[in-house]
Amino acid sequence: MLQPQKKKKTAMALRDCIELFTTMETLGEQDPWYCPNCKKHQQATKKFDLWSLPKILVVHLKRFSYSRYWRDKLDTVVEFPVRGLNMSEFVCDLSARPYVYDLIAVSNHYGAMGVGHYTAYAKNKLNGKWYYFDDSNVSLASEDQIVTKAAYVLFYQRRDDDEFYKTPSSLTNFPGSSDRGTRPSSSQQGMGDDEACSMDTN
Repeated sequence: MLQPQKKKKTAMALRDCIELFTTMETLGEQDPWYCPNCKKHQQATKKFDLWSLPKILVVHLKRFSYSRYWRDKLDTVVEFPVRGLNMSEFVCDLSARPYVYDLIAVSNHYGAMGVGHYTAYAKNKLNGKWYYFDDSNVSLASEDQIVTKAAYVLFYQRRDDDEFYKTPSSLTNFPGSSDRGTRPSSSQQGMGDDEACSMDTN
């Protein structure tokens, strides 16, 4: 949900990115919509809606921007929650369960366009600790290391579907959330509950 900008922000919240992703957008003159009725290209608007969300939510931060004249990597820090990402208010289905997610992994990209290096942070389900993966090297990590400008792909797991959160030792660390928020009423685009959802953030 990062838009190419000449003036780069120092940081922005993941929630703001998701709001932009689900906001109605007017297509530009260079990107018209082809109308099957009148057989012509027309100015139009588009909007993405979320009908339901799966157990595993994959959020792709678009770090690479393209235009006719230049290409660039966006290094804006996107501040994302490690616990309690509440997606309920972005889901159109009013009868749906609360959609509260906790982070389980992050894929990082270091470098520039056409060249770079990938690393990852991942949470061990058995002991609840975070680890840093850099090629064949694995080391213990802390939560305050995870949110960086290198974050590229975020992996979240829905709380109510992970047995790990039902163990006594984890209830204190991962409290439930009753805040479901309000949901917009609009056109709907469905996703299966049993599949992973990959959300490109523009």
